[in-house]
Amino acid sequence: MDKTTLERLALILVPLLVIIGLFIYFFSSMQTNAVPADFTAARQKAAAVSEDIVTLTGETGQKISQANLIQNGGNVNELLNLINGAKATNATAYQKAFDLSHTLQQMAESLNTVQQPRQQLGYEAVALELSLVSEFISYTGTLNDFLNNLSNAVIDQNPVSRKMAEDSLKSVNQKADFINTLNKNFQDKMTAFDQAK
Repeated sequence: MDKTTLERLALILVPLLVIIGLFIYFFSSMQTNAVPADFTAARQKAAAVSEDIVTLTGETGQKISQANLIQNGGNVNELLNLINGAKATNATAYQKAFDLSHTLQQMAESLNTVQQPRQQLGYEAVALELSLVSEFISYTGTLNDFLNNLSNAVIDQNPVSRKMAEDSLKSVNQKADFINTLNKNFQDKMTAFDQAK
């Protein structure tokens, strides 16, 4: 696996941290007037779960960055341990994303007493964030595929394995781009929600 492949992966993990960090910001900074207590409680729970995802995604990125530093001339076992560690934190982030989707559903259910137009904006914002979380879940699966292919490339030093890792990295990048687009739409909708009366 060439050095630039791991560097590109480390670069895409940073925007994902920002994306989920923005999710925490928007939900923690929302106005609470005319919003039911159930919604506020679910929002706070979603922010806590999102923080866990940020931490786990950061740990995954750190492990990949460390692997990038040692891959040339480094110990193969150490490199594989870092890749396996990245797979473990990625798997935990995957599970946390499911927890987050459940909390988002609770938020949507609690909006039934909110007046229009804020209610509709809230539904639309939660729907967008559910889509983003769904894409993040898919992203973690694709990232895991990349890490598996990377392990194979490290072990067998085969050009075919290297090509598979590079192809899966392209898929990871595509998913990250789509998550960025969804996040921008979500931010716009949350801004409108916060400004609605």
